[in-house]
Amino acid sequence: MYGDMAVVRANAALLRAQGDDVRAYATGIKARSEEMNWNSDAATAFRAEITLTADALGRSAASLDSAADALTAHASAVDGVKAAIKEAQQWAAERLQEARTIAGNVVKVVQDVAENAVTGFMTVLASIPDQLNNVKVSVFQVFGVDVAAADVARAEDIVRAVPSEPGEGSRDWLDVQTYLKGK
Repeated sequence: MYGDMAVVRANAALLRAQGDDVRAYATGIKARSEEMNWNSDAATAFRAEITLTADALGRSAASLDSAADALTAHASAVDGVKAAIKEAQQWAAERLQEARTIAGNVVKVVQDVAENAVTGFMTVLASIPDQLNNVKVSVFQVFGVDVAAADVARAEDIVRAVPSEPGEGSRDWLDVQTYLKGK
């Protein structure tokens, strides 16, 4: 989805090698021009031109090095984003599955419990105790385990907000993770 960063790194290495070749060529032509047994005004002008050319080639080599550095930095940045997406995908997929499990399997159970056994998970429906001091309560349960009403509401909100998972490796996982961390 984001390209093969090994190819980008290989291109960076190629640019570095080309920079080295250009730098070596520049050094070579300058050295050869200075070794020539030619002494005259034309030889001096020739050597000056070769020096200017060698300097320009040196700047070109430096530009190739800069381009290689930029490609390497880009590859590293893309790898960092890919790692963040992978981490977000793993974390968010677990939270989405948990929310789908709760929302898809929650049942509201009405039962009689002892008045002093009412928990925070329960909603009292009838507060008139019977002769056994029981009260009618409702409670959300998933697979027989009590679940707080707020957790059920949160799970239902998540399922509505994220009805389907983004594709494998999609940048959208980062947005899903941000959304879920805010819930």
